[in-house]
Amino acid sequence: MKDDILIFTTKRLAVRRFVQRDAELLYAYSREPENHDLPNDMFDSIEEARRRLDIVIGNYRMPHYPLRYAVVRKEGMELIGNIAFKRMEDYNIQLNVMIASKYQNRGYGAEVMRGAVEYGKKALALEEVYALMKTENAQARAAFEQAGFQMVGEYETDWYGERCPVCKYKA
Repeated sequence: MKDDILIFTTKRLAVRRFVQRDAELLYAYSREPENHDLPNDMFDSIEEARRRLDIVIGNYRMPHYPLRYAVVRKEGMELIGNIAFKRMEDYNIQLNVMIASKYQNRGYGAEVMRGAVEYGKKALALEEVYALMKTENAQARAAFEQAGFQMVGEYETDWYGERCPVCKYKA
């Protein structure tokens, strides 16, 4: 399988398939205290990150959700986070975005979310895109709102089984 298969780009970012060389940074980012409450994988070792990436990379061969992709800065192509598309019961998509702490507060989260919505509507023929966040995560809420999402007041169960408010993209 080809490495670095590009999914979509934005002004400053590229979203591509994960590759095994991402394991070390993915492990490091997973250990950041800010990310412990996110529905992302937490790894105890780089080897564990590599094993999980084997599964993620294998899922690219089939229409399987959730699909996880690497978020990289175009300048330097360094991994700065990830984005996941999770299929909902109504066949729409729920987004999950994680940006490493040293890259936060630069607008990357909102930028990649806007790109993901555009990609979802064009490439995946989605009518609606949703996102979940922890109620107390004001930074995530601001990024979602900046990207064009609005709180719809409904609650969904997140990947950890907790009830979270839902945001829906409003064109």
